[in-house]
Amino acid sequence: MSVPPDDSAARDGALSRLARQDMLTLLLERTEQGYWLIDNDLLTIDANPAMCRMLRTTREAMLGTTIYDWVDAENEAIFRHHVMLRAQGVAEGYTIALRRADGTLVDCYNNATPVFDGDGRKIGAIGLFSDISAQRRAERQVRLTSELLAHESRVLERTLDTLDQGVLSIDAHGRVNAWNRRFLELLKLPESLMEGNPSFIDIIAYQIDAGLLDGAELEISRKRLVAMRQADGSPRPLGVVPRDHYRRTTPDGREIEITTFPGPDGGLVRTYSDITARVDGEQALIAAKEEAERANRAKSDFLSRISHELRTPMNAILGFAQLLESDPRHPLDAVQATRVQELLRGGRHLLALINDVLDVTRVETGALTLVPEPVAVAPLVDDCLHLVAPMAQACGVRLPARAPGGTLHVHADAVRLKQVLLNLLGNAIKYNRPGGEVRLSVRGEGSRVRIAVSDDGPGIAAADRPRLFQAFERLSAQHGAVEGSGIGLALSKQLTEAMRGEIGIEDAADPGATFWVRLPRVASAPMAGAPVAPATSGAPAAADLPPPLRRRVLYIEDNPTNQVLMEGMLAQRPGVALSMATWPEEGLALARRERPHLVLLDIQLPGIDGYEVLRRLRADPETAAIPVVAVSANAMAADVQAALAAGFEHYLAKPLDLVELLALVDRLLQADD
Repeated sequence: MSVPPDDSAARDGALSRLARQDMLTLLLERTEQGYWLIDNDLLTIDANPAMCRMLRTTREAMLGTTIYDWVDAENEAIFRHHVMLRAQGVAEGYTIALRRADGTLVDCYNNATPVFDGDGRKIGAIGLFSDISAQRRAERQVRLTSELLAHESRVLERTLDTLDQGVLSIDAHGRVNAWNRRFLELLKLPESLMEGNPSFIDIIAYQIDAGLLDGAELEISRKRLVAMRQADGSPRPLGVVPRDHYRRTTPDGREIEITTFPGPDGGLVRTYSDITARVDGEQALIAAKEEAERANRAKSDFLSRISHELRTPMNAILGFAQLLESDPRHPLDAVQATRVQELLRGGRHLLALINDVLDVTRVETGALTLVPEPVAVAPLVDDCLHLVAPMAQACGVRLPARAPGGTLHVHADAVRLKQVLLNLLGNAIKYNRPGGEVRLSVRGEGSRVRIAVSDDGPGIAAADRPRLFQAFERLSAQHGAVEGSGIGLALSKQLTEAMRGEIGIEDAADPGATFWVRLPRVASAPMAGAPVAPATSGAPAAADLPPPLRRRVLYIEDNPTNQVLMEGMLAQRPGVALSMATWPEEGLALARRERPHLVLLDIQLPGIDGYEVLRRLRADPETAAIPVVAVSANAMAADVQAALAAGFEHYLAKPLDLVELLALVDRLLQADD
C-alpha cells in the first residue's frame, strides 16, 4: 500500500524538523559555550550544561532566576545597559563578570541576541557566554608586566640620570638604545641628537664635525668612523667587542675615562667618567712625593755634609789627645794625664752625641740601612758587657760575669742591636746607686727572645714613663749630674722597631728599673769567623809587635792638620816610612814612583775625588795590587758601602781611633810580606 505524496512530504518535513531539533539539542549539550535563554521578564527559561558549569550550579537552580541574581552591583549595571539595548532589538557582544554559586567571579564574553515571535514581537533573549578568565588573567598579567616594565624603565632612567658617570648603551647593530644626561654633559652633546635614535657612528660624526675631539683622539675617531660604516653608509654590526679602557683629554682640558663593556647580546655599554680631579690629585701626589724625595735627598746630603764638618775637627781633637795619652817618648805627668783623659772623655761623649743625632735623623728619613741576620745573643751581650766594664768600674757598679742566653738567636742587625744594648747597659750604670748592681736576663718567649736589663737605681716615676722614649726627654735627670742628651732611648726604640722588635719598661713598685727588648727568634745562626778581640785603650805596645820591617805608606790628604795627625799616629810604628801628598795627581805620581805597600786615601779631595784616584790606581799595572784604605769624615752607612763596593780594602771613619788604625796598618803590612 503506497503513501500519498502529500503525506510523504509532511513526514519528511517532520523528520527534518526533528533531526534539526536533535542536532540543536546535541550541540547545546556538548558545546563549551554557555547557552542562557531568558524571557522578557529577564527570568531564566533554559541553560545548557556549559552555562551551568560556568556558574558552578545546576539547570534546576538556574531556572526561574533573573540575570541579576548572577552578578554583583558593578556588573548589574552592565546587564541593565545591555538589556535596554536588547529591548531596542540590538544584538551585540560585551564582557561581563558573572557571580558563581560559590560567590567567585568568572569573566565572560556574551554574544546577546533578542528573540522575536512570528508577529515580530520580542519574547526574550539568548546569551551565548564564553569563559574568558584565562584571557583576562593573561591580559592583566601583560598589563601588570607592562606597568612594571614601565616603572622599572622610569626607575632606570632616574637612576642613570643621578649617576656621576655618563652611560651609553649600543645594540648589536650599532644603534643607541639607552643613555643618560651625564653622558650628554661630559661629551657636550645636544639632547636633540639622541631623540632621533642615532647610531654610534652618528655620535662620533657629530663630535668630529662639532670640533669636540682633539689631537690623537680626533684621528682615532676618524679611523673608527670609516671602519664602522658599511658601503651604503649604514652602521656595520659591532661583532665581537673587547673590553676596553682609555682616557681622553677634551679640548677644554678635562680628563675623561672611557670604559667599554661587551654586552651579552652583541652590543656594548660605555661609561664616561670625569677624572680631572683625580688626575689633578694624582699629579699633586706625585709632585708631593717627588718633593718629599727631594727633601729627603737634601736632608741626606745635609747629614752627610754636617757629619763631615763635625767629624773633621773631632778628628784633630780626639786624634791629638790619643797621641798625647799614648806617646811613649814624651810621657805625661799625672796632672797632664788626667787632663788628657778628661779631654778624651769629653770628646768621645761629644762624638757619641753626634752619632746619636745623625742616627735618629737617618731613621726618620729612611736613610738608615739595616743588615738583619741570625745573631747569637750570648756572645753579643758578652761583648757589650766587656765594653761597658770600665764605665761600671768607675761608677762602682757590679756587672754580671757572663751573659745569660745559652744558644738563643735573634733575627737582627748585630751592630744596631749592640748599639741598643750598650745604651740600656750604659743607662743602668749611670742611673744606678753606688755599690749597686746591673742584672741581665735572656729568655725565649715563643717566637720572640726577651732581653732585660735591670738596675738598683731610684727607678722612674709612673707619671714620667709615657715620655721615656721621646727624643730629648731626660725627665728629672736633666737637673742632675749625669751626662746625656735624651736621645739614647728614643734612638733605641726606633732601631728596635726597625728590626721588627719591641722595647719597653716593666711596671714595678720596687726601686730600680727594668728595660726589656723583644726580637724575632730564629732557630740558629750560621757559623761565623773567629770573634774580633774587644778594643782596648791605648795603642799596641811595641813588645807585642813583630820585628820592625821597613814598609812604605802613602797618605793622600789635603787637610794639613789631618796630615800632621796621621804622621804622629804612624810614628808609633818605627818600621813605617810615611809619604804624604796634598793633591790627588801628586799622590798618583808618588804611588807610581815609590810603589808603597799601603795607600791611605781621603775621599773628598780637590780636583778629583778618592774614587777616581782609586780607579786610576787600579788601572795602572804598576799600582793595581797596592791595598787602598779609605780615610774619610763621611761616616754614613751608604758612604761605607759605596767605598767597599768600589774596591777599597777597608774604610776608616774620622775621628780616627789610634788602636783601630794601627791594628789595620799592622795587618795589611804583614799580609804584604
